[in-house]
Amino acid sequence: MQNKMWYNKKWGKDKICGITFSRLRPGENYYGLPYTSQLSCGHCFYTKALIEWAKKNMTCPLCRKNFNVLEDIFGKIIK
Repeated sequence: MQNKMWYNKKWGKDKICGITFSRLRPGENYYGLPYTSQLSCGHCFYTKALIEWAKKNMTCPLCRKNFNVLEDIFGKIIK
């Protein structure tokens, strides 16, 4: 499945999360976590949904490439 592009007047073109099938949005929540995370394979997902996915699967939901949650999600936040 490929991420569809949508146009949003406030944020411009948006991608769709492959887990929740809702539009991804920029910014951070009140804990400082980004709403959207990009894996090393290039696919983007809602961070919260990706963390829940990673509890059971250590592969990208779209291409099934292995990823490390600490490096791909949290490593970008710390740097």
